[in-house]
Amino acid sequence: MNLSKLSAGLGRPISGVLGYSLLKMRIVQIDYPNCKVRFYTSAPSCAGAAHTHSSRCTTLSFRYKDDILALGVTVDGKPVSTNVDTGSSSNFQLTPAAVDKLGLSDDVARAHASSSVGFNGNLKNREGKVRNLTVGTISVDDPTVVFFGKGMGMDKEPWDLRIGNAFLQNFVVTLDYPHGRITLARP
Repeated sequence: MNLSKLSAGLGRPISGVLGYSLLKMRIVQIDYPNCKVRFYTSAPSCAGAAHTHSSRCTTLSFRYKDDILALGVTVDGKPVSTNVDTGSSSNFQLTPAAVDKLGLSDDVARAHASSSVGFNGNLKNREGKVRNLTVGTISVDDPTVVFFGKGMGMDKEPWDLRIGNAFLQNFVVTLDYPHGRITLARP
């Protein structure tokens, strides 16, 4: 895989990406606050407690189809198909189809110009806010979101919302690929 555009955008060399071919039969935990990656043979309990759904910890089901597609996420109270992307540096990103589906055209019109960097280089976007975004039981009021424009390569994605590292960095994220579960726990 040619990572030169990603390396240039991030201003440092990127030599490789750990992907699905390595992770598909594993349970991997990304402890963002402590900068550690762990591999498990069985999933650890959520935040060391029996409760798996609270404001500090939540578990979502997912399926893998070229992306981690999670259930249990809403934008302004409406369910959205969600891609949890540990390679994205953004908070939250919405596709053009999601903007239409969720009736967010006025929010996009108020949003300001922004850009992001990915495997395909720099993208020009619009950045604004929605009223609420809820991931399982974790609720975020007035989050900043990126609205992808039509014709920018995000028109036919199988997801509405992408969650990236700017949000995930606040959690210990456990991806249980064999059982299709993702857990976000506050440290």
